Amino acid sequence: MPTSIGHGKIVCRDDHENRDEASDEFVWVPRTSAAHGLTPGEEKLVRGSAPISSFDYFFDGDGLPEDTEAFARLGDVGAKMLTDSGLIGPRGLPAILTYFGQFVDHDITLNTDADPSNHREFAVAPPDGKLTRNARDEVRRVIVNGRIASLRLDSLYGDDTDVEDVLRDGAKMRIGTTTSGQPNDLPRLAQLDTDHPLRQMSGATPSTPLVGDARNDENLIVAQLHLAFLRFHNAIVDALPTDMGEDKKFSEAKRLTILHYQWLVLEQYLPEICNREMLDRAVKEPAVFYQSFSNGTGKMPLEFSVAAFRFGHSMIRPQYRFNDSFQNATLDDIFTFTGSGGGIQASGLPQIWVIDWANFLPDDDEERAARGVDSKLAEDLGKLFERNPMLRSLPARNLRRSYVLSIPTAQQVLRALGGHGPAPLTQDELRGFGDGVLEQHGYTEATPLWIYILLEAELREGARRLGPLGSLIVAQTLVGLMAEDPNSVLNSRPGKGMPWHPSQEPIGGTVIDSFDAMLRFAGVL
Repeated sequence: MPTSIGHGKIVCRDDHENRDEASDEFVWVPRTSAAHGLTPGEEKLVRGSAPISSFDYFFDGDGLPEDTEAFARLGDVGAKMLTDSGLIGPRGLPAILTYFGQFVDHDITLNTDADPSNHREFAVAPPDGKLTRNARDEVRRVIVNGRIASLRLDSLYGDDTDVEDVLRDGAKMRIGTTTSGQPNDLPRLAQLDTDHPLRQMSGATPSTPLVGDARNDENLIVAQLHLAFLRFHNAIVDALPTDMGEDKKFSEAKRLTILHYQWLVLEQYLPEICNREMLDRAVKEPAVFYQSFSNGTGKMPLEFSVAAFRFGHSMIRPQYRFNDSFQNATLDDIFTFTGSGGGIQASGLPQIWVIDWANFLPDDDEERAARGVDSKLAEDLGKLFERNPMLRSLPARNLRRSYVLSIPTAQQVLRALGGHGPAPLTQDELRGFGDGVLEQHGYTEATPLWIYILLEAELREGARRLGPLGSLIVAQTLVGLMAEDPNSVLNSRPGKGMPWHPSQEPIGGTVIDSFDAMLRFAGVL
């Protein structure tokens, strides 16, 4: 069964404010390297605070009503979501989008998917089964984002110069090798000299990843995507003039890697997963709704992180045609062959587990495409390997988190949008889910936002993409992050009225304008 999945860990403000940066309890690890953003129980691995930014609410509305039976009721709803009969094909979404979305999420949020050790009222699995519905001001005070909210690949490069010496190899990024010596694994601590300070840190093993965000080594598909971007950077370095200095080469390759990554988000990812009208509106404005919310602070909307952007959980297949050797790789396999899963030793990833990206690009093959964006999750996502059995169901955990963090209900969001919002799902449509479980528990008038967004995608878009409400939240947030970045693809052509395009800066004569092209240029396809 899968060992872990989700959108990071909960980060509490008290955990950052109470750290003693000079304490010997912490060891020297770059703030966004392998130990970046660890949970409070794991913070002995890092010295100094990880970067933090704020979460806040997009919309008015205090969430689900107070309910002493919320734990059980939301568990019932989550149980109705688990099935292996979700829509796949004949034309779906490429499976790479599932994990590119997770890669993007790790680049911008570290937040709300584990119980904090010192805030019982924020637990989604309290021993007595009684959830606390926290006031919005308390959520704002306690829950902070452990990432810098930008699409500038901090998860790849780190967020400060103190990580460059560790993550870099001259102008290039460090690359790891597989058991056969091929450059197809993440870099790991085994590559460093045995007396290197990072090799001495508490809890470190030779297989600990040497990357900007350790969560990218919890899942082999995400790990291989992280590797693809490392190799993409290095391929750009190889294409640059030989007379450029190492630091200048590094900076130029980083700039081009970030621009191509953002372009993939804007032109290859969002058009596939968003309602076109909502996406076009967000790009044209650009993202005035998000920008008025953030006001340049890079705040992350809780409705995005805790609800809307978790749509990708529904796209996860129970099995993958990973490569020719593993044509039915299970989720358990995907989580095992990582540094944290125990399947990788000091010698690196077994070569036999290198991904074949050709299996993750088709959208018209039911054996390889992602599952639909709908209210059905793969059954194994109800069997996560967690010591606490109350944390083993991913859908139940997501729903309970919405209650604990007082995420506005779908109806509250729609009321807040007024005439600017989409038409709501009907009562009959909500009653039709899960043998009437929403009506049974009183959730047709106050529907958890996450399940509503999935039902909207299923009923309004045929499970092909997010519906209007989900698209509004996702597009406004991701486009908004780029709109606030003066160096993003949206702002790199001042006065031109259109985003930057890869054709403006071909690399070595090659225009990188698709996932296929990026993977090929990186040498991993």
